[in-house]
Amino acid sequence: MAAPDPALALGPVETEMLRDVRSRLNRQAVSDKALFALGSAFVTACTRTDMAPTTEIPAKTLSGALVVKVAATADLATLSRLVATLVAHRALDAKCWPGLVAAGAPQAILGRRLALGGREQPVEA
Repeated sequence: MAAPDPALALGPVETEMLRDVRSRLNRQAVSDKALFALGSAFVTACTRTDMAPTTEIPAKTLSGALVVKVAATADLATLSRLVATLVAHRALDAKCWPGLVAAGAPQAILGRRLALGGREQPVEA
């Protein structure tokens, strides 16, 4: 594993926050309202770890599997664009959010940020 960029390092609080949100997204939500609250927590966690939503990636339909694939090797700027894309699709069509979570799209973004910060092994490792 290559040494992580010190500029992308995560502190223990940020690491725990990302892991906690990812863990919560991996569990079955008790209701749609709870799942959407986790979406807000996801955006907050991303913003606090230098992945604030920027310019969304234009896509009329969004595939969770495609987001997972892109996130696996993304840099921080691409992750920010993926976050913006998820936020836009969540706001545009609320029905797509549960499918994106089930496919592991937000979890993949959080996992990649942990890998960039040197806190976890990258997916390709």
